[in-house]
Amino acid sequence: MSIFPQAIPAALNAIQKSGMNLNPQQDGTTLFIPIPKVTKEHRENLAKNAKMLFVKSKDSIRDIQMKYIKQTKRKDGVSQDLSRNVEAQLIAIADSYISEAEQILENKQKELLGTD
Repeated sequence: MSIFPQAIPAALNAIQKSGMNLNPQQDGTTLFIPIPKVTKEHRENLAKNAKMLFVKSKDSIRDIQMKYIKQTKRKDGVSQDLSRNVEAQLIAIADSYISEAEQILENKQKELLGTD
């Protein structure tokens, strides 16, 4: 921070608002960040937040899926068979991304909670 001291207030603010329970302290152009021990409760909260983010991403994927399914149904000159095939492909793509996100969630929860 000694090279660019104008950034110190912004860095302090960003660290405090990061949600990581950090309370930075400034000494001139040096920042000290005491890092607390991670408790079991904190890890459980992080796992719950990961689950909440997964649900939001899953809902977003489904919203996008429905948006494009509706678009294909509204198109003129598209046969019903083609529309159903596109719909099936969109559902398959969305399901693959959701299952990938679910796998990431399971791995992250295992990592956070320390279970194997």
